[in-house]
Amino acid sequence: MALHKSLGELDRPFSFAVVGDTHFRSPAFPSKPNGKVYPIRPLDAEEYAENVDYALVPMMEALKAESLAFIVITGDIVEAPRQASAAEGRAEMQAALDFFDSYGVPLLFARGNQDAEGAFDEVILPYLSRRLGWRLESRHYFTDVAGCRIVALDTTAWKAGGAQREWLEGVLGQGRDIGIDRIFLFGHHPIWPVARAFFTNFDFHREMPEILSQCPADAFFCGHTHNQNVILHRTRGLPALQLMCAQIGLPDEIPTPLDRVQALLPSAEDLLACWPGYLENTAPGWYLVRVERGAVRVEWHHLNRAAEAEIGWYRRGDVRTFWGLPHPPDARLIHSDLSGIRRATLRFCAWESLQPGKRVFVNGEDVGVLPASTGFVPVRMELPPRVFDRIQMENLVEIQAPGDEASTLGNLMIEALLTGGRLVRTRPTGEIFTWSDRWDAWRVGMLEKLRSGRPIVTVLSFR
Repeated sequence: MALHKSLGELDRPFSFAVVGDTHFRSPAFPSKPNGKVYPIRPLDAEEYAENVDYALVPMMEALKAESLAFIVITGDIVEAPRQASAAEGRAEMQAALDFFDSYGVPLLFARGNQDAEGAFDEVILPYLSRRLGWRLESRHYFTDVAGCRIVALDTTAWKAGGAQREWLEGVLGQGRDIGIDRIFLFGHHPIWPVARAFFTNFDFHREMPEILSQCPADAFFCGHTHNQNVILHRTRGLPALQLMCAQIGLPDEIPTPLDRVQALLPSAEDLLACWPGYLENTAPGWYLVRVERGAVRVEWHHLNRAAEAEIGWYRRGDVRTFWGLPHPPDARLIHSDLSGIRRATLRFCAWESLQPGKRVFVNGEDVGVLPASTGFVPVRMELPPRVFDRIQMENLVEIQAPGDEASTLGNLMIEALLTGGRLVRTRPTGEIFTWSDRWDAWRVGMLEKLRSGRPIVTVLSFR
């Protein structure tokens, strides 16, 4: 079904939606090719396939009813089958495009790290060329809509000092010179990773603040971390607005406020405002953007629910509305509750923590071996019941050194379920502990480097 107006014929006001990390997967493809299991992913392949019915279909039905000018998908369009042939990858991408296009709303795409170059070039670029009216030669491109410049970046391919940076600076500068008054940027990787430390393209992370300080944009939309989050970040020029979303997850699960379980990055000193949003895979959602004649209003929508965050501005960098749905505080643990613990877990995130043998001690009690993890995704380690009576208001946690493994751990916290169903948590650690030199160039203040053989020792407090 075609819309009555092409993008070039639109006038203000108009609305568009932004969707991140759809990870479309067709059940037609085997979930575990060659019998190999890939345990270090937030969801397994069957759940990504199920996500089409329980998240993507209701999302597209809701967006179809919004009379949108277009939808932007910010990458990881597909959960591409691993070890797949080029033909299988192309077929998966085509199946995803056919699904989204069947709802009759024009689509724009940015490429994600899960989107193979060949499949994107052979399936997505021809579709975009037909929609935009000219032949696209690259995976980064722009189009002008009612005085707004819409810029899609290929953040996966971003290289320091590369051609894409030169192209973007030219596109932003030329837009300013011809009187474009709204600039919306779209990419897969965040400029500033939030909660998932270092989970972005480092060159992109270092160069984009420099670009935006010289050529400001109204907003940058991204995904990649699977978290929902909005930050108004300081730059040397105007403040930069980064909006992150993902339409992957479990819509019936109780949403977990992100800052309750993970330390937010960047630090509070770098932010003018922050909507902490929700933890990955617990609250699939999207952004609805309303471009009016003199203002912009952005809403974040949880799947099948009303807007839970709103950001509005007249002039770029000068945000006038910044609202998020308040959540009741977590239950508080008091001394008399300590005897009522029925279940407890140690939560953490890690990079390259795959080597076995990292023993964990809570208040001196050996509670087992830390599970393998990478990608800085949230992982839970069940604590044995024998340790429950040792849990206190403040808890000394020690994790043995991983030998010669250059791993990194952060977001350590204890989560306990009390009699009656109350859930209590310690504050997540702000420090990121590492036995690696890998992150030195990031210049992260909360990074705590450890010498080889030295264990992590920290205190987790319920106070």
